[in-house]
Amino acid sequence: MKGQYRAAANRRKGLPVRGRGPNATVPRILSRFGDLFQDHPLPMWIYDTDTLRFLRCNAAACRHYGYTTDEFLHMTIRDIRPRDEQLRLEADLASTEPRLPQASGVWTHLKRDGTPISVRITSHAVGYQGHRARLVFALDVTEQLATERALYRSEQLYRRLIDTMPHQVYWKDLDLHYVGCNRVFAEAAGLDDPQEVSGKSDENLIWRRQAQRMAAEDRVVVTTGHPLLDREDTLTGPDGRQRRYLVNKLPLYGPQGAIIGMLGTLEDITARKKAEETLRLQGRALDASVNAIVITRHHDQQDIIVYANPAFARISGYDLPEVMGRDCRFLQREDRDQDGLHLLREALHADREATVVLRNYRKDGSLFWNQLHLAPVLDTNGKVTHWVGVINDITATMRYQQELEHQSTHDALTGLPNRNLFRDRLDQAISYAARYRNQLWVVVLDLDNFKLINDTLGHAVGDSLLQMVGERLRGALRDSDTVARLGGDEFILLLLDQPGVGLSPRTVQTILEAVSAPMRLGAHDLALTCSMGVAVYPRDGETGPGLFKHADIALYRAKDGGRNQLQFYTVEMNDRVTERTLIEGHLRHALVRNEFLLYFQPRVDCVSGQVVGLEALLRWQHPELGLVPPARFISVAEETGRIVEIGEWVLRTACLQAVAWQQAGLAPVPVAVNVSARQFRHAAFVQEVKEALAISGLAPKYLELELTESVMMHNVDVVIAAMSQLKAMGICLSIDDFGTGYSSLNYLRRFPIDYLKIDQSFVRDMLDDPPGAAIVRSIIALGHSLDFRIIAEGVETQDQFVYLRQEGCDEIQGYLYSRPVPEREAAVMLGGVA
Repeated sequence: MKGQYRAAANRRKGLPVRGRGPNATVPRILSRFGDLFQDHPLPMWIYDTDTLRFLRCNAAACRHYGYTTDEFLHMTIRDIRPRDEQLRLEADLASTEPRLPQASGVWTHLKRDGTPISVRITSHAVGYQGHRARLVFALDVTEQLATERALYRSEQLYRRLIDTMPHQVYWKDLDLHYVGCNRVFAEAAGLDDPQEVSGKSDENLIWRRQAQRMAAEDRVVVTTGHPLLDREDTLTGPDGRQRRYLVNKLPLYGPQGAIIGMLGTLEDITARKKAEETLRLQGRALDASVNAIVITRHHDQQDIIVYANPAFARISGYDLPEVMGRDCRFLQREDRDQDGLHLLREALHADREATVVLRNYRKDGSLFWNQLHLAPVLDTNGKVTHWVGVINDITATMRYQQELEHQSTHDALTGLPNRNLFRDRLDQAISYAARYRNQLWVVVLDLDNFKLINDTLGHAVGDSLLQMVGERLRGALRDSDTVARLGGDEFILLLLDQPGVGLSPRTVQTILEAVSAPMRLGAHDLALTCSMGVAVYPRDGETGPGLFKHADIALYRAKDGGRNQLQFYTVEMNDRVTERTLIEGHLRHALVRNEFLLYFQPRVDCVSGQVVGLEALLRWQHPELGLVPPARFISVAEETGRIVEIGEWVLRTACLQAVAWQQAGLAPVPVAVNVSARQFRHAAFVQEVKEALAISGLAPKYLELELTESVMMHNVDVVIAAMSQLKAMGICLSIDDFGTGYSSLNYLRRFPIDYLKIDQSFVRDMLDDPPGAAIVRSIIALGHSLDFRIIAEGVETQDQFVYLRQEGCDEIQGYLYSRPVPEREAAVMLGGVA
């Protein structure tokens, strides 16, 4: 017993046990288990822990490592270790407790041929033949580790593959709980790491509101095994917004073929759907665009149409199938010499955008203007693959622009060139004439009495008349000449000198005769005349403005000379213009400076010979010009508009003078006052007459107003209304210079007038001109038939007086009895007898 206890204590202290040391124990173990050690399939060996030499190895170790038993026994455990594991071995040996079993892990060993193998080592401390030793079990795990590494690599590969997939991937168990997912899915679900999804259901994720519907779909997949493929769905994204997904769900099968869960993928197609929607809208926009849009690609030196929208068909007239595959140049046909085409070719060559204007032709051959914007389409490498062209039909705009340009250079009524275009052509003609020492003529033409025709027959007839005159002028001129309308009834001609066809007065006379030929406008037969003024280059001026000015002066001379004639400019005519300018300047201040006065010419009764009325005639006593006759300033006053205020002064002064004579005890007779057209049309004229009578105190029956035919034929209804107001006041009315204008008998019988005054031009020639005498007789008969009294003007001889009295004329006025005289001399005549 004591020996047993001692042995046990020695074992606890690590001391050898007497009679039971290693040399005594191992042989018995080896003898008992020798066959097991030797025949064990696992390589085994025993090595000395001090010398590290092999003490024994089994057959499996020899077979596996390739060494013989004798070779093993001459080696140490260092000899089967690669160099890079020597330090690890030393460290392991230093830390190993000799008496305890030790699992030393996996080591790399070398076979006899140098082949490395991976070995899992397990060792136990033993005593062997008096040596402290370790029994080693070596399990070759090379293939196992290779398999594990392959599996690991495969798992990592699949993990990386799944994680790098752009789509969401997940898998669930049969309870529809998530087992795993990739990173894309985790991010879409609002998770920081894919591991967090394990064990969760859809109710735990951000799309919890759709969880029940999703679970129902999943349940169908795992119960029926039918996959759910390519279904679009809308789910909540991590930002809280709804996103569009393409969903695929497939059953997962286990090793035995049973469904163990479900694999799902989600492809975020929000951007794609948006792009599809954008493309759809863009496509619809292209189809609905009012502008034609074409897309071409360059092929074999041509730009082939690969797309055209419906607007292209509408604008060009071609059906879309007709234009596909054709070069765009067919739209220009043979019209290839266009500035826009040159610019277009440069842009195509330089691969840049361009906007050009082209003339294109529809399928029916009609022209349309095209504003083309061309832009290149680049591929990912920056190479031009296609061109997009936007065609804007600007035909209406171009026509409008041409019309505006035409209107800016042509008269809207007659279509003739206007002043601007005429000035441009005149400047060019002067340059040409100066170079080749030629003449050219500038002719200003004005229609006689056009205003009267326009006022009596209406503006429509007047416009037609101007159009016909324009056509006649065009027909009378050569192709090289120009006729333009300046405005109103005034035209201007440019006549060019040509070799072999020189200019002569007969050339202009032919034009005058062409205008003056009788014409019929509707129901009206008109005999029109015109006046013409001519200026010759370079004699009358070397510039356009100078020639125009001098031609205009000659025109005024023609009109002053009786109209229906032409006048060439002379230097003397310029003196008349100078005088007119002088008259206009002084006339501006004449009324303020009290330079006007009235003369009076008596009217005498043809039967009794008594003075029965006086006509007030205006005179101008200028301190420098002297007594200016009416012929010198009345027309200027009419043109400048000053006749209105002058006429008001005449009316008021004549009334005051008539009252003064009556207050002096002289015989009361009516005083006649001429009323100009401008004065009568003045809105306040009737009121001015009332004020003149009121201020002077003259009874209305002693005031006569003389109106010309031109006044009465303009806006007849308004004239009749004004005359009726004057007549209601008791004022007498007369028509002055009757027969020289254009009167309508229908209107004449409606006018509330008292007198017709025969113009002196008829009286002057009536005794020597039978037609003139017939006109006088007709006027007297006409007037009496309408219950008018007849007054003959310009009676200068006794024979004229006798003839007029025989024909029934009521009163005469003229030099036979008295010239116009100042008011003092007129006062003497009021009591006299002719």
